[in-house]
Amino acid sequence: MAYTQFAKDKPVITDTGGQVVDATRTNAMALRDAIQMGVMPNWTFTTSGGTAEQPDVITYANGVERLRLTITWGSTGGTVGNPTVIAYAYSGNSGGAYDAIATATNTYDSNGNMTGTTWS
Repeated sequence: MAYTQFAKDKPVITDTGGQVVDATRTNAMALRDAIQMGVMPNWTFTTSGGTAEQPDVITYANGVERLRLTITWGSTGGTVGNPTVIAYAYSGNSGGAYDAIATATNTYDSNGNMTGTTWS
Protein backbone atom coordinates (compact mmCIF):
# COMPACT_ATOMS: atom_id res chain seq x y z
CA MET A 1 0.00 0.00 0.00
CA ALA A 2 1.39 3.40 -0.99
CA TYR A 3 1.78 6.16 1.58
CA THR A 4 -0.83 8.93 1.33
CA GLN A 5 0.42 12.48 1.86
CA PHE A 6 -1.62 15.19 3.61
CA ALA A 7 -4.36 16.49 1.31
CA LYS A 8 -5.48 20.00 2.26
CA ASP A 9 -8.43 19.71 -0.12
CA LYS A 10 -9.96 16.74 1.75
CA PRO A 11 -12.54 16.05 2.99
CA VAL A 12 -15.04 18.07 0.93
CA ILE A 13 -18.76 18.62 1.43
CA THR A 14 -19.69 16.23 -1.39
CA ASP A 15 -17.85 13.30 0.22
CA THR A 16 -19.92 10.54 1.78
CA GLY A 17 -19.68 9.76 5.48
CA GLY A 18 -17.16 6.99 4.93
CA GLN A 19 -15.03 9.15 2.63
CA VAL A 20 -14.98 11.93 5.23
CA VAL A 21 -13.84 9.52 7.93
CA ASP A 22 -11.14 8.00 5.68
CA ALA A 23 -9.82 11.40 4.51
CA THR A 24 -9.81 12.75 8.07
CA ARG A 25 -7.95 9.71 9.40
CA THR A 26 -5.43 9.77 6.54
CA ASN A 27 -4.76 13.49 7.04
CA ALA A 28 -4.41 13.04 10.80
CA MET A 29 -1.82 10.30 10.25
CA ALA A 30 0.08 12.43 7.70
CA LEU A 31 0.14 15.33 10.19
CA ARG A 32 1.33 12.99 12.93
CA ASP A 33 4.17 11.79 10.70
CA ALA A 34 5.13 15.35 9.69
CA ILE A 35 5.31 16.40 13.34
CA GLN A 36 7.50 13.41 14.19
CA MET A 37 9.81 14.07 11.22
CA GLY A 38 9.90 17.82 11.82
CA VAL A 39 9.10 18.48 8.18
CA MET A 40 6.04 18.58 5.95
CA PRO A 41 6.68 16.82 2.63
CA ASN A 42 6.31 19.00 -0.48
CA TRP A 43 7.27 22.23 1.36
CA THR A 44 10.53 24.04 0.55
CA PHE A 45 12.79 25.75 3.08
CA THR A 46 14.69 29.01 2.55
CA THR A 47 16.46 31.51 4.79
CA SER A 48 17.17 35.20 4.37
CA GLY A 49 18.95 37.96 6.24
CA GLY A 50 21.30 37.51 9.15
CA THR A 51 23.91 34.80 8.75
CA ALA A 52 23.84 31.14 7.77
CA GLU A 53 24.00 30.25 11.48
CA GLN A 54 21.48 32.90 12.56
CA PRO A 55 19.05 33.76 9.76
CA ASP A 56 16.62 36.60 10.35
CA VAL A 57 13.84 34.86 8.43
CA ILE A 58 13.02 31.22 7.69
CA THR A 59 10.32 30.62 5.09
CA TYR A 60 8.56 27.37 4.25
CA ALA A 61 6.66 27.39 0.94
CA ASN A 62 4.22 25.12 -0.88
CA GLY A 63 2.68 26.67 -3.98
CA VAL A 64 1.21 30.04 -2.96
CA GLU A 65 1.25 29.19 0.76
CA ARG A 66 4.02 30.47 3.01
CA LEU A 67 4.89 29.96 6.67
CA ARG A 68 7.38 32.57 7.88
CA LEU A 69 9.44 32.61 11.05
CA THR A 70 11.01 35.99 11.86
CA ILE A 71 13.73 35.46 14.46
CA THR A 72 15.35 37.84 16.93
CA TRP A 73 18.67 36.48 18.19
CA GLY A 74 20.14 37.33 21.57
CA SER A 75 22.81 36.27 24.00
CA THR A 76 22.52 35.10 27.58
CA GLY A 77 25.32 34.28 30.00
CA GLY A 78 27.93 34.80 27.30
CA THR A 79 26.23 32.32 24.96
CA VAL A 80 25.60 33.92 21.59
CA GLY A 81 22.99 32.55 19.28
CA ASN A 82 19.84 32.06 21.30
CA PRO A 83 16.58 32.78 19.47
CA THR A 84 14.85 35.10 21.94
CA VAL A 85 11.74 35.92 19.91
CA ILE A 86 10.22 34.02 17.00
CA ALA A 87 7.22 35.53 15.22
CA TYR A 88 5.20 33.02 13.15
CA ALA A 89 3.04 34.17 10.21
CA TYR A 90 1.05 32.67 7.31
CA SER A 91 0.53 33.88 3.74
CA GLY A 92 -1.89 32.41 1.24
CA ASN A 93 -0.79 34.70 -1.62
CA SER A 94 2.90 33.91 -2.23
CA GLY A 95 4.06 36.22 0.54
CA GLY A 96 2.14 39.26 -0.66
CA ALA A 97 0.62 39.67 2.81
CA TYR A 98 1.05 37.76 6.04
CA ASP A 99 -1.30 37.07 8.95
CA ALA A 100 0.26 36.65 12.39
CA ILE A 101 -0.10 33.17 13.91
CA ALA A 102 1.74 33.53 17.23
CA THR A 103 4.91 34.84 18.84
CA ALA A 104 7.22 32.75 21.02
CA THR A 105 9.40 34.56 23.56
CA ASN A 106 12.15 32.31 24.90
CA THR A 107 13.97 32.74 28.21
CA TYR A 108 17.37 31.37 29.19
CA ASP A 109 19.35 30.90 32.38
CA SER A 110 22.82 32.39 32.94
CA ASN A 111 24.39 29.36 31.21
CA GLY A 112 22.37 29.88 28.04
CA ASN A 113 20.02 26.93 28.71
CA MET A 114 16.43 27.50 27.65
CA THR A 115 14.19 27.77 30.70
CA GLY A 116 10.85 28.58 29.15
CA THR A 117 8.74 29.90 26.30
CA THR A 118 5.81 32.29 26.49
CA TRP A 119 3.37 32.22 23.59
CA SER A 120 1.27 35.20 22.55
